[in-house]
Amino acid sequence: MEPGSFTLHPQGIPHGPHPGTTLKSFDAQRTEELAVMFDTQYPLQLTPEALAMDDPNYPLSWLG
Repeated sequence: MEPGSFTLHPQGIPHGPHPGTTLKSFDAQRTEELAVMFDTQYPLQLTPEALAMDDPNYPLSWLG
């Protein structure tokens, strides 16, 4: 993830922090991150511009 990145998670697909991230956070006093999450009543329709931003390596970032 980079500043300005966004991810879409289909309904019913669990997601969460990368493996090991939670344990590393126990000693942290603060973070400079901001995340905004929202649910929609209807599926989102992606524009060609949004589809052009796809990072095919993002799913690989979840591997240990």
